[in-house]
Amino acid sequence: MIRQIKLLTGVSLCNLFGVNEFRYTKDKKKKSRYYLMSILWAFLLAMIVMYIASLSYGLCHMQMGELVPAVLSMLVAVVVFLFTMFKAGPVLFDRAVYERQITLPVTVRAVIVSRFLSMYLTNMLMGFLVLLPGMAVQGLMEGPGVTYYLYGILGGLFLPLLPLTAASVLGALVAGISSRWKKKNLVAIVLSMLFVCVIMIGSVGMSRMEETELEEIFLHMAELMRSQVGSVYPPALWLSEAMILGKGGRMLLFLGISIGFFVLFLEILRPFYEKICSLLAANEAGGNYRMKGLSAKSVRRSMVERELRHYFSSTVYVTNTLVGEVLMVLTAIAVAVMGKEAIENMVGMPGILERVLPVMLGALVVLTPTSCCSISMEGRNWWLMQTLPIKEKDILFSKVAANLVVVAPFYLVSEIILIFALRPGFINILYFLIVPALYTLFGAVAGVLINRKLPVFDWDNETRVVKQSASTFLFMLLGLIVGMGPLALLIYFY
Repeated sequence: MIRQIKLLTGVSLCNLFGVNEFRYTKDKKKKSRYYLMSILWAFLLAMIVMYIASLSYGLCHMQMGELVPAVLSMLVAVVVFLFTMFKAGPVLFDRAVYERQITLPVTVRAVIVSRFLSMYLTNMLMGFLVLLPGMAVQGLMEGPGVTYYLYGILGGLFLPLLPLTAASVLGALVAGISSRWKKKNLVAIVLSMLFVCVIMIGSVGMSRMEETELEEIFLHMAELMRSQVGSVYPPALWLSEAMILGKGGRMLLFLGISIGFFVLFLEILRPFYEKICSLLAANEAGGNYRMKGLSAKSVRRSMVERELRHYFSSTVYVTNTLVGEVLMVLTAIAVAVMGKEAIENMVGMPGILERVLPVMLGALVVLTPTSCCSISMEGRNWWLMQTLPIKEKDILFSKVAANLVVVAPFYLVSEIILIFALRPGFINILYFLIVPALYTLFGAVAGVLINRKLPVFDWDNETRVVKQSASTFLFMLLGLIVGMGPLALLIYFY
């Protein structure tokens, strides 16, 4: 079975990173595209390493170096959990891929493990990318023993296992619950976004502290952070104690919980795997169809409606591109609940809120517009659309318009909440309205233009388009520059 898992995982990873296409393609444009993506990936990885090194240096400089492994481990767990929760269902329970693989001389267990392993290996690389720079900085500044590095490398190998398994369980539950409803895509979207809201509200609630509590943080910061990490994610604290204090028992506990949870999940899932794939792929046909009068619509309106139906039919598409809009509304609610004065006193910058909030809202929206992968989501249907008597500008217009329609309700709700909560003057009201609107328009148009240059049509799973395509990655990088750049300048020149 090990050989089966190795072969299936290798095929999955080659498809994920496009290795085979890069090796065997004769198209020079595709080759150039892969070289460009390699440069962008290298730039992004360098930024992550610099950020982690700076964070670790800051903790060590404040005499809190013993918290570096715990903080970084919890950071890896949170990122792995959030990113996996949205794609676990589509990746693990893809019926089409399962039917192709099960015809081969492989077992069901090998299929499940290979799919899980393909996600695990990518997350493990990301975990080491976070953990190793922190270990290097702490090693240079504090000179820990050999067990620190041994336990760190061993822990890094298994660090993503527990959050990945938990996210897979949650993703399977969301997919399973939604499959019992007629509108299963809508139910899956609502459940996923509710989980996001609960996580965000919980984190805000934990971080909201009064001024007296802030004083205690500076007096007892190390103990407070240790207790917070231990209460939120105990395995991170176990790994930290194993690395810093050399406690082998804590390392065994960390490994036992991580591996045991995964094995239990695998054994429970295996007997029902085929049935789950069949249920999730099933579509319920309505029996109450009645022929009604036909009506004609303009080409652009029909295309926009088609684009919206396509968008809301994909759970992965919605949950990965609607997070910024949800955060937009949650930010407005948090400002209204906490109050302008309390927030400004907390950060020690009176008057800063009205200056940065519009840019912050725009930055949230521009990170993940629906248009940055809308052309790729057409798949093989894109070539069929080229044969229709429709101008290309109408197709592109529909994708931009659909993006604006999706953002509009969240934009209006957040703006209404902030205007009533802050009661700014007329000029500031215009500032609040215009800046996020310009960001939204920029994201919609730029997303289509980038995806037009870097389309992906030969995908088997929507996750590859939404989360792993070149256009999505490039636009996220552009969104960070366009969104966070002005925000940093506003704070710097405050």
